Amino acid sequence: MMPRLDGYQTCSLIKKNPKFKATPVIMLSSKDGLFDRARGRMVGSDQYLTKPFTKDSLLQTVATFALPAETESNT
Repeated sequence: MMPRLDGYQTCSLIKKNPKFKATPVIMLSSKDGLFDRARGRMVGSDQYLTKPFTKDSLLQTVATFALPAETESNT
């Protein structure tokens, strides 16, 4: 739990800002219900991982979103 804004509100603000709209958002949460995951997608998260998550699953998720940006910078 975060003070003032929760993760859903924070994600929504990031995705509504034209400068950051394309920034991938990976939500990390202890809430693992179907509603929680759907809410994450509704506010624009690109991926939703629930705690406890493994180091490998986190690194794989980050790599999924890091590789396209890395490829674009090399062109």
